[in-house]
Order: sequence, then C-alpha cells, then structure tokens
Amino acid sequence: MAKRNIIIIGYPKSGTTWLSRLVAELVSCPLQGDWGYEGIKALYKEGTDRYSDYQVYKSHHSFNELEKASSLTIHKRIYILRDPRDVVVSGLYYFRFLPKLLAIKEGLTLSPVLKKTYNKLVSKKEKKRQMIQAVLHGNNNLNSWLKLSWNNHYLPYHKENILFIKFEDLIDSPETECKKILAYLGVSSSEDHIKKSIEKQSFQERKKNNSNKKQLNKLLRKGIYGNWKKELSKTEISLFKEKLKESNNFYTF
Repeated sequence: MAKRNIIIIGYPKSGTTWLSRLVAELVSCPLQGDWGYEGIKALYKEGTDRYSDYQVYKSHHSFNELEKASSLTIHKRIYILRDPRDVVVSGLYYFRFLPKLLAIKEGLTLSPVLKKTYNKLVSKKEKKRQMIQAVLHGNNNLNSWLKLSWNNHYLPYHKENILFIKFEDLIDSPETECKKILAYLGVSSSEDHIKKSIEKQSFQERKKNNSNKKQLNKLLRKGIYGNWKKELSKTEISLFKEKLKESNNFYTF
C-alpha cells in the first residue's frame, strides 16, 4: 500500500522544518526529508523507526512546481506562513550574502569557501537590502528558493483547499493549532500525546538536543516573532506596507 504523503510547505525561514517535525511527531510517522529529493538524506530526517501509513516531507516549492517535483502522490498539503518582516530578519543570520556588485551578477557561481569569506565582508544593512529584495520581489541570486517573492509564493496555495498555519499562532497556541492539524488530516490523538509532541519538538528542546550540531542549530535559530520591530528601520518597514498592504490576507502592515 502506497504511503500517504503529507507535504509541509513554506517560504524559506518560515518554520517549515519545525512544523514538519511537529506534524511527524503528532502523527507518529517518519519525517523523510525534502520533497523531490527523496534520495538525499536531510539533516532533519527523523522517526524512520515509526511504523505508519503516513510520512511527512518538507518543501519550499512553488505551487506550480510541487506536483512535478516528485513521482510520489500527495495526500495532504499544509502551508506554514510567517510574517515576511520576520522572514527577512531570520534570513539575515542564515543565508550567505555577496557584496552588492557580485550579488547582481546573473549566473555567478562561487565555491562554498568563497561564499563564506564574502559573507563576512557584507554589512548588515546590505544583507537586509538583499533579503527585503527577496521577500518583496524575489532574489534568485541570493538563493534559488527565494526566486519568488513571499506574496507570489503563498497566494497560489491560498486559493486551494489546504490548511494554513501561522508561525505566530503555533508559538502562542500550539495545542489549538495541533488539534487543527490533526482534524485536517483525519487523525485522532490523545491530549497527552499532543502535549508531549509539542514539548519534544519545541525550539528549546531541539536546540538542547542539537547542541553539537551546528548546521541544525543554524537552521532552527530562535523560534520567536516580532523581532523585525528591533531590526528594521522605519524606511525598511514602510517598504512592506507599500508592497503588501492590499494583497495580503494574514498580516497588518
């Protein structure tokens, strides 16, 4: 019998890894890794010893790419949405940036060592500029998963009958959101299992367990929201209002 594949989708730095692990924990099934890259072992792959008819995959694919990315069948899709201003801040500490003159060169290929070296030379202001460019307009030169803007990534999914989970709601009311997820999947679970799943997959618990795993810690970072109020200038904040005020259904700009 074919597995029922649950795909957790989100714009980069929106909590996709966290939600993927949490859903796999809630359903008591494996988190297999990245959708469309089934042959590559992901850092966060876990629970392979859990026997289940379900399995979870993580994805940053656009709506048009998702079904074509894998030969496997999609059972359910869940989209995690995060305030794009916080996506910018999270991306500052995750992606490797290039100096402005190099960042605008199409098709530029550099070794990981050079990228790491250049990243240290880029000012925080320039990193913010490049992340804001990605979130508001798309920035393929920074990362291929950032080729679409935040808006253009989530809006096509929003037109479909899939479950949307807000990063902020998952932090503030995890039990409520987990029950919503389980109801959408048609899976029953005890209150105790839900609480234990939330605790096990909390940022604090994962960071403690990953203390010797630098790459995983970088991926998870803080797990907070609203940090954009400290990190972004008034001018930078106004860019989001100009671009997203009319087309967004989830946040106030």
